[in-house]
Amino acid sequence: PLVKLLGERLLAAGGKAVATREALEGTSAVGLYFSASWCPPCRGFTPQLISSFNGALERKGLKCVLISRDRDIESFSSYFSQMPWYALPYEDQTRNSELGARFGVQTIPNFTLIDPLGRTITTEARDEVVRDPEGLNFPWYPPLVRDLAAGHPGRLNELPSVVCLCESATTAQQSEVAAAMLAIASSWVPSRTGLEYGFFTASGGPLAARIRELCGLPVGGPPQLV
Repeated sequence: PLVKLLGERLLAAGGKAVATREALEGTSAVGLYFSASWCPPCRGFTPQLISSFNGALERKGLKCVLISRDRDIESFSSYFSQMPWYALPYEDQTRNSELGARFGVQTIPNFTLIDPLGRTITTEARDEVVRDPEGLNFPWYPPLVRDLAAGHPGRLNELPSVVCLCESATTAQQSEVAAAMLAIASSWVPSRTGLEYGFFTASGGPLAARIRELCGLPVGGPPQLV
């Protein structure tokens, strides 16, 4: 699956071509690092990622691949030379664009983790590296169910999702909803069908209100599954 996703060859240090299968053999997770030398936030995050990778994450089985958003090969080569991991060949711009679309990359830097079968673990690994540079909770699997009241949409905009709007429910009822949604999410095994879904509750907050608006439901209305 990783060869199909990333192609037959990657670049190693010095621009040497290596077989993708060999380069990523034995990985526990692959980090796809969408980045560019012209991007100030990227230049700020790259040293953090290198430090975390060298200090802890590589030992935990992480392998990384730079997906460059630089505008010319000279900039790409100079930027990549600072990094202790692999890169997608710069000339493979079609695959570069396909990867960005597949993982919903709208801004950089973006650090997305996938498992050895190419399935998404998290598209928010940049935040996790900042919060957990030692990788104590690596590979940072997201919770099976998120409460949108916390303001974190997770992959709501990327995946077909099931949301239980329960703002008007009692605290006890909201707990029951969360438990029921967790049971549903736990029973869903994407590997059987190849389909991924997001599972959410919404006990309040602006995201719940926005979903009600989009669905034509009254604000603060009765619990509703959408």
